[in-house]
Amino acid sequence: MGCTISAPNVFLSKGDDYTSSREKTKIPNDSSFSIKGPQKSDPRIPLTARQRFNITKSWKGIARNMEQTGILMFLRLFETNNEIHQMFFKMFDGQYDITKLRSNKNLENHVAQVMFTLDEAISSLDDTDGVIDLLQTVGRSHRRLKGFDPQIFWKIEDPFLLAVKDTLGDRYTANMEHIYKKTIKFILQTLIEGFGVVNKECENEVTYASQIS
Repeated sequence: MGCTISAPNVFLSKGDDYTSSREKTKIPNDSSFSIKGPQKSDPRIPLTARQRFNITKSWKGIARNMEQTGILMFLRLFETNNEIHQMFFKMFDGQYDITKLRSNKNLENHVAQVMFTLDEAISSLDDTDGVIDLLQTVGRSHRRLKGFDPQIFWKIEDPFLLAVKDTLGDRYTANMEHIYKKTIKFILQTLIEGFGVVNKECENEVTYASQIS
């Protein structure tokens, strides 16, 4: 039996269709979190009930500008991490000029897939088991990429926070910055933990080059 990855793969291969995938899943874009009396915080997620409510409400501003936020995040990721830029070089048809990547279709598709994962995780923080399962499955899917170092996930932290700040503007208060920092750390750490979970059906790894060719 082959290895089946049900969660969206953060590293989208060239030619994948994010739009049709999203339509098939029929995930609502306007997820909400409602506090009904005292909520018991799950220690696996480092946020209080109030913080979960605040970030879910704030995230709606990102959801309305998902593509813009994602593009900003990746452009900053490439600007500050040349090794990652080179790693994605082939995926983008040899288009190495960062200024031209903004209109690159392959980058657009890849960004959409990454933002899909972030959107699902942040919009569903009240469902601890579901969020952890999603993120660990995405993290585990990267075992297919031979030589992939899961610590690369941490490189996303600062570009993500800067892109969120740009998108939210004055709504990105000191309190919201604190909550977003805690949230992205939780997301990235859970992706890394998922990568470390060995699935025997997924041991036939393929090279990164074959994934993006």
